[in-house]
Amino acid sequence: MKKNVLRLLVISVVFLFPFVLQASSEINKGDSILENIQNKIYTAFMNSFEEGNTNDLMEIENELIKIKTNDQITSYWIAYSKYYESIFYLKMRNKKSAKKVINEAIEIVELIDNKNSESYALLANLYSFSTQFADGMLIGTISQKVKNNAEKAIKLDEENLRAWYVLGSNDFYTPEIYGGGKKCEELLLKSISLNEQKIKNSYMPSWGKNDAFSLLVAYYIRKEDYPKAIEYLDKALILYPNDYMLNQYAKQLKK
Repeated sequence: MKKNVLRLLVISVVFLFPFVLQASSEINKGDSILENIQNKIYTAFMNSFEEGNTNDLMEIENELIKIKTNDQITSYWIAYSKYYESIFYLKMRNKKSAKKVINEAIEIVELIDNKNSESYALLANLYSFSTQFADGMLIGTISQKVKNNAEKAIKLDEENLRAWYVLGSNDFYTPEIYGGGKKCEELLLKSISLNEQKIKNSYMPSWGKNDAFSLLVAYYIRKEDYPKAIEYLDKALILYPNDYMLNQYAKQLKK
């Protein structure tokens, strides 16, 4: 009897071992793709201009689809990658593809159950980017969605700088005749006062602070308040010396 039980245990171990290895491999693969995922997506985005396609971004998206270790995290980064896909297509003057991909990104985040602050902030940013593809009648509706989602993000986490940045961006780009431009300075200053992450985590987002600085500098340039523009540009360049937009503003202000 003991021999039969031992034999069954051995058979079970031999039979299950390949599946344990496979599961372990999937976990390790997941850890690998999620490690510094934001930087990987941005690097793939930059490579897309050299290669003339979005293959690297799509490869990341496919790897994220495979692992599904956490629906909220993987869905977030798939949508974030598609956001950069859309930017690429827009830069390539392929507005049709840019619109299609950003709408796909929005749908992915909309379908996330029990969204956290980061998901709402990303959704607000995606809607904000999508306004350029909308017909005039829909811009107001989308702008309200930007505001609603950013405010939901802040309600869940008042220290989410990305949510404050998106609110500031929405106000900055809203025409003055529709009430825009009145709150963006306050909102962007709030954004840059916060940490990129509360707790350092390579799986979680840290984007937005450089963009908030850039928009704040643009706001002061628009208002012809050049001392403040230079003040915040100098602060930003200490943190982000290689940022493209900040360096463009540096050239502009030198002139």
